Amino acid sequence: GMDVLCSDKTGTLTLNNLTVDKNLIEVFAKGADADTVVLIAARASRTENQDAIDTAIVGMLADPKEARAGIQEVHFLPFNPTDKRTALTYIDGQGQMHRVSKGAPEQILNMAHNKSDIERRVHAAIDKFAERGLRSLAVAYQEVTEKRMESPGGPWQFIGLMPLFDPPRHDSAETIRRALNLGVSVKMIT
Repeated sequence: GMDVLCSDKTGTLTLNNLTVDKNLIEVFAKGADADTVVLIAARASRTENQDAIDTAIVGMLADPKEARAGIQEVHFLPFNPTDKRTALTYIDGQGQMHRVSKGAPEQILNMAHNKSDIERRVHAAIDKFAERGLRSLAVAYQEVTEKRMESPGGPWQFIGLMPLFDPPRHDSAETIRRALNLGVSVKMIT
């Protein structure tokens, strides 16, 4: 028989069909708004070969082309399990170099120049999202004044937090309930 059922979450218990509620976006940078957070997140997303997060974010733009409009892509850092973030280095219409990043809030927070000032607020927002079953995605921005891709760039600004909702599959609760009724312990590994 079976004693323990181990399951991952994304795409197994959930649909892996992410949505973002723009009204819930938490803005941390002065002069920024929810649209700024969305645009920066979209710039830090792939525009082709997208994962579910990229698709959800770029899909929030009025036109997906806005993600690269008026900028020249220099380098894209894809998501990896170590960095837990993506980044895009790009040149704007005035020839200035910038870098944007999106990813796990802790990773982005650790990069932020004002981490100690915003840490409590960031964690409070993450907790508020989590209470509603929402995952958090953080977004940051920096200027690269040396105009070299290899340059570490200027101080990172923590721009905002986005709530990600991945709806549960309609049969997930029933499947788990049946397993528990059969005496099987259910563990989620994510």
